[in-house]
Amino acid sequence: DSAGMTIRGAKMLGTSSIMANEVLVANLQPLRPGEEDLAFSCALPMNAKGLRVLSRKSYEASAVSIFDNPLASRFDENDALMYFDEVKIPWERVFVYKDPDLCRAQFHDTQGHAYQNYQAQIRLSVKIKFLVGLARRITEAIGTTEIPSVREQLGTLAAQASMVEAMLSGMEASGAHVGEWWVPNKHFMYSAQVLTQDLYPRLVNVVRELAGGALIMLPSSFRDFADPQLNQIIAKTQRSASMEPEQKVKFLKAAWDAIGSEFG
Repeated sequence: DSAGMTIRGAKMLGTSSIMANEVLVANLQPLRPGEEDLAFSCALPMNAKGLRVLSRKSYEASAVSIFDNPLASRFDENDALMYFDEVKIPWERVFVYKDPDLCRAQFHDTQGHAYQNYQAQIRLSVKIKFLVGLARRITEAIGTTEIPSVREQLGTLAAQASMVEAMLSGMEASGAHVGEWWVPNKHFMYSAQVLTQDLYPRLVNVVRELAGGALIMLPSSFRDFADPQLNQIIAKTQRSASMEPEQKVKFLKAAWDAIGSEFG
């Protein structure tokens, strides 16, 4: 009507929407002919009448402590489903209305899609390097670093991390100006996306194999250290050539948080 449009239904994935003031509702995937009613883009406040946010379980809320869950307790990015129950959007907040081509252009002609995935590859490159360092420290903690097969796996992980970083550098170096903005090479960027989607889960599995049972054969929580008898047993059973027992337990719990828990 003259006051605006009304939307109903659900959208995902609302990462960190529970902490947002506003939400952009749009279509990233191209729409087909006949889907004009879905071809809209708008922004609305999170307290809009009829908007509901169905959040998944908080990993931070279920974290035992910073000692036991150092990542989940501090870095959880909550995801949520956005449910629209007859939400009225004023026309001044509507960017696209029943125009599939304009919906697509909003992300692809503006280079928004390129920048969105470019920063995702930067984050992934950093995360992969973190996991490679984690793998190295795990083998040091459990005393397996010098085993030839372990050294081979660590070398492969390091090479894969360097490959991802090289792809990132390549998309930056071979990019081009679009107006006054520098846009990374899209062909390299999409190639990196395809390869890293396959690489990351394989890398995580290798780190798990290198850790063996070390990530689960740990004290139940930081509270065990407060019991003098348990503390003595922990000191005997969690010995390491590279770190003290408490430091080893703390580190391996961080490793589990990264690759074995719901957070990881």
